[in-house]
Amino acid sequence: MLEKNEKIPLPPPRVKILRYMFIVLAWGFFAFIIVQVSLAGLGLFVNGEHWGMHRTLAQYFALLPVGMLVLSFLGKLPVHLRWICLGLYLMIVAQFLTVIYSSHLGILPALHPVIALFLFWGSLTTVKHAHPLGGK
Repeated sequence: MLEKNEKIPLPPPRVKILRYMFIVLAWGFFAFIIVQVSLAGLGLFVNGEHWGMHRTLAQYFALLPVGMLVLSFLGKLPVHLRWICLGLYLMIVAQFLTVIYSSHLGILPALHPVIALFLFWGSLTTVKHAHPLGGK
């Protein structure tokens, strides 16, 4: 246990860099979710041509949570952030499944926008919890 005047040791510079990389990916994923929801809204309410961009963009950013998960281990981040990253990845997989198998799943594809809400919440939570770790 630390005495009153002892300082908490700082992580090595490598760990600090990995934590900053995690924060950048977390912000990128959060921005991606916002853009995806916006494109879905544009495709639904403005012009159906936006669905193509919504579909394409998802393929490019789908693996960001995997990168975040790897960085969470390398950057020695708290365990709860690792679980959130795993959850984000699994929700992305669920999003793809609700689209790919929409004709075979009955009403389950209706979960697609609900999962998007959880992705927004999870990505916001990740940014919120990871940001203070950049300075440590």
